[in-house]
Amino acid sequence: MLKLNQIAVAVTLAFPMLVSAQSNADLQGQIEALKAEVSQLKALIMRGAATPAVQEAQLPPVDPEDFNQVKVKVEAMQDQQLTAGFKGLRIAGGFDPVYMFNRAKGTSSFAFLNNFVNTNGSGETYAYDNSYFGMAYLDIQKEMDDGGTKFRLTLAPSKSAGSNYNFGNIVHEASVSIPLSDSQTRFIAGQMPDVSGYEPYLNTYVGANSLSSNLLYPGYGEYFITKNMLFDFTAATYYTGVGLDITRGPWETKLILANFNSSRNDVNNNLCPVGVACDTPAVRSPTFIYNVTYAQDEFWGFEFTGYEGRVANAVAGGASRLDQFEIDGNYTRGNFNGNLQFTVGRQANAAFNGGDASWWGVSALVSQRVLPKLTLAARADYLNNERNGGGMFNIYSNTTAAAGDFVNGFGPGDPNDPNFDPNTGANRYSLSLAATYRMTSNVALRAEYRHDHASTPAFYYYGDQSYRKDNDTFGLQTIVNF
Repeated sequence: MLKLNQIAVAVTLAFPMLVSAQSNADLQGQIEALKAEVSQLKALIMRGAATPAVQEAQLPPVDPEDFNQVKVKVEAMQDQQLTAGFKGLRIAGGFDPVYMFNRAKGTSSFAFLNNFVNTNGSGETYAYDNSYFGMAYLDIQKEMDDGGTKFRLTLAPSKSAGSNYNFGNIVHEASVSIPLSDSQTRFIAGQMPDVSGYEPYLNTYVGANSLSSNLLYPGYGEYFITKNMLFDFTAATYYTGVGLDITRGPWETKLILANFNSSRNDVNNNLCPVGVACDTPAVRSPTFIYNVTYAQDEFWGFEFTGYEGRVANAVAGGASRLDQFEIDGNYTRGNFNGNLQFTVGRQANAAFNGGDASWWGVSALVSQRVLPKLTLAARADYLNNERNGGGMFNIYSNTTAAAGDFVNGFGPGDPNDPNFDPNTGANRYSLSLAATYRMTSNVALRAEYRHDHASTPAFYYYGDQSYRKDNDTFGLQTIVNF
């Protein structure tokens, strides 16, 4: 009777907590705690442990029928959880309204849920002061009961990876990961944000943690409002296709065949007349992407990523061959974090003078938590892009044949400058300083000052219609995640 009384009392005392659970996660936690209590009591009795008589006397009598009723109710709640599909389900989200000042543009504005491109008469375009911040997202992950299939759907209105090219698309990621021979060998498919660099997009691939510059996870370059130049101008945005995700010990390899920054590859929108060759052929085939990550030690790791294929040519139009390789590493120990990235690439006929574009760059970041709630960080970037007047595949619609990308500071620069050379593009530098104050584990305030420099007068100042070599931006960010 002692055994029955102890178990029944534990279940009876736990049942009010189960009823008052505020969420599926709370309910699951209470159920697991109840199981642990019952298991401990059973183990105690099996070992023949003696229970003091005074404790037994304090235990209220429990009717076996009442105990069975409680047991049935707990099992029913577990069945309901499975039937409703809550098992293996994780929902996260957040947003980060931003205030941004840009000296060259002469703008002082809040940025939140605005677009990357001019679709509403606002005149905005993708730029380092209009990158992946000022967004809201909802992230839904589900692990199936079939042996490990994982599904992920992330929605981000106006600033999803998909909306940067497929305008109006609110889907940031829609991907699935299916185990093949085992859980360490997986087939992946769908729309996936780019995985390269130490500052990844909101989500890196299905099943991973949410990572971005507007989130609060350590060790992933989340200490700034703006992104580094390699992220903004030398990285893909998203892929649509299939691949393999293979993990062997500390190594994880992804081999992906996918549309590059596109939901579908097709012929040009302006079809060539019958019998006339197209001067600017469209992207009609997928690109090969490879990514390898090594994480043997808990404090450091590195990865490298490559793109090989024909992609959209932002300067000349149509498509041309892209070859790019990047490698990055991270080191986190205690309150210190460091990141380093190197990228080199070329694209045929994508320079501002009509030749081949080529570039190489490096980005370094260091941060230190100086107080329990305060982190200071510094980031320095350099991007060499002078050959053939400059040009890259991630230059956007603000390009002109003469000046180049005068918003982001790439290209030959001011065509009226006495030293203007259409065959020499700007080499770019940037230095960013930031402070992040964590109010709670889910809420933070962040400030960033950024100075950008170009080796040619490539920044256009809208106020006096002049070109200069330098620009300054300043931002404030409110971050909330759950």
